[in-house]
Amino acid sequence: MAGGGGPLLTFFQGAVLLTADCLGTGLLALPSDVNSVLGLFWGIVVLLLQLPLNLYAGTVLHQAAALVEARGMEDDDVEVVTTTTAIKTSSSSNKTSKGYDTINIIQQEDIPDPTTANDHLTFDFIGLTNALFETPVATSVVMVIYYTNIFLVLGDYILVMSHAFVAMVGGHLCLPTAGLLASTLMYGVAQLRTMATLGRTAAFVSLGALLLVLLQCLVALETIIDIPPPPPPTIWTKFSGLAAIGFAVGSQKLFLNIRHEMRHREESPKALGCSLSFYVSAYILMCIIAGPNPPSFLFDAIPAGFQRQLGGFLLWVHVVVSYAINSQAICSSMDRLLIQPKLSHWSDGKRWMAITLITSVSAFLVANAIPFFSDLVALIGALTSIPLTLLLPVVLYRQAFVTMDHTNLWIPDMTWSYLVLVVSVLFTLVGLMGSMVEIEMDWSSQGSPFSCT
Repeated sequence: MAGGGGPLLTFFQGAVLLTADCLGTGLLALPSDVNSVLGLFWGIVVLLLQLPLNLYAGTVLHQAAALVEARGMEDDDVEVVTTTTAIKTSSSSNKTSKGYDTINIIQQEDIPDPTTANDHLTFDFIGLTNALFETPVATSVVMVIYYTNIFLVLGDYILVMSHAFVAMVGGHLCLPTAGLLASTLMYGVAQLRTMATLGRTAAFVSLGALLLVLLQCLVALETIIDIPPPPPPTIWTKFSGLAAIGFAVGSQKLFLNIRHEMRHREESPKALGCSLSFYVSAYILMCIIAGPNPPSFLFDAIPAGFQRQLGGFLLWVHVVVSYAINSQAICSSMDRLLIQPKLSHWSDGKRWMAITLITSVSAFLVANAIPFFSDLVALIGALTSIPLTLLLPVVLYRQAFVTMDHTNLWIPDMTWSYLVLVVSVLFTLVGLMGSMVEIEMDWSSQGSPFSCT
């Protein structure tokens, strides 16, 4: 049983929450990055490569958390059995029938319900890192990456909501003013304090609203006869496009949070696999349908008028849920690790209101400091999404075996983990260079921070 004291998420609800968090703002930038920047063929290849990498990283992250939870049960003589499981297909040998390497992971059926003293250590990346590394430096580094990611993502949501507000009022609103309104409204929404509350109805409404917006965008693209081609992409634009894909497919930053509230945590890798399959398929389908020259912010394909106003409202409905999911993650973590130890005399509600106010203000500042949607998406992807999605899960998994299991990884395991480490480092470096160059160029050509873009 998962801790938390509230209603627990089923397998399906966990998959929906993962999908609601990932499927959305990334999709609005992806068709341009894939079709116009990388080219449809190579863009789809990069997207497809994300599936095994992300699923592997999410699976080993779950195994690391399960090892920490199982350690708390040792006094109860609970045995954690390890087995060899194929990353692609099962086999009793070290190779599957298709020749894929196998990895040594904990058999999911043998992981007990983690009602232990270590339950709080697997709530997020920060707690898990603190449990696995003796030095506080490691925890501090992960805390910076984790908090930076969610602060930037909240800024991205405020930027999207700003465009949605501008569309709803017919375009007669300055972007920073719209961002202020969006941040104020989201401060109220952020008072929801558990993801399980969102797992029932809100996530379904959010995905439904997004599908309607995407349908509007596709219909609008069909009515545009002559779409002017974008300028030829530079090498920096291509690097930035790769980073945007890293953002769109990044799925691990809230995986532990959602896993923590699932009724059966051993089902979390399966929920992640279902979520990945669904939204990567949706990404590819959208890129194919969108045509060769979609706008960098897909919503801009909808012309002015009632349809754009309706689309702005639907887009706002979708982003509200994604904002609330991320806000809950960072606010609960900050309260537990930073605020409560120093302000324990404050009530829970008072601390929560203060923390959500801080996040709302910071999101507004981020959205207006980098008011270019595709650039902000690429920066988030390179700076934080790729490390959280690929790099940190593998590092924590390897450390878990060293500190918890006291055994060495099998050779196939070492091969997979080293491969993911190399890919994530290269992915991060090229994406970060590209996104920074693109931001600087757009500041010069399209408008400075806090300008009425």
